[in-house]
Amino acid sequence: MMRGFPGIAEQAEAMRRHWPASRMRRIDERSAAWLGPVRPLMARYEIEIAYRVPHIVERIDPLGQQPKVRVLSPRLLCRDNDPEGRLPHVYGHPRFDPTLCLFDFETSEWTPFDLLALTTLPWSLDWLACYEGWRATGEWTGGGRHLQPVHAGA
Repeated sequence: MMRGFPGIAEQAEAMRRHWPASRMRRIDERSAAWLGPVRPLMARYEIEIAYRVPHIVERIDPLGQQPKVRVLSPRLLCRDNDPEGRLPHVYGHPRFDPTLCLFDFETSEWTPFDLLALTTLPWSLDWLACYEGWRATGEWTGGGRHLQPVHAGA
């Protein structure tokens, strides 16, 4: 018998254990967002992890069903004409509320069976540590498959 995806209550309990400084905002019975502070290396960030639990019968679309992670503050800074792109490994326009690209959705590194507290949260910290290094050196050390960079004029 196939077990369903972890529900919001199960995700919330794991987040309370692993990220006690976060606050949960319930959107509806299958959706919630967690907001709170993180400090990967030097800087402190306020992030939001938004997630909607899919129905087990829905077509699994890893890109569409993955958690959405945004940095609320401080604003992520871009580097025009950088070989890595203005802001590497994000979805959406890098200057306007991008969401973090935390894993390769084509390789099933994350699925709706995973707990956000054990995947998305640590991957967000890793992304932010790589971001801090990239801002300091211009080199993205996070690996992964690069999305097409958005350069000046885009």
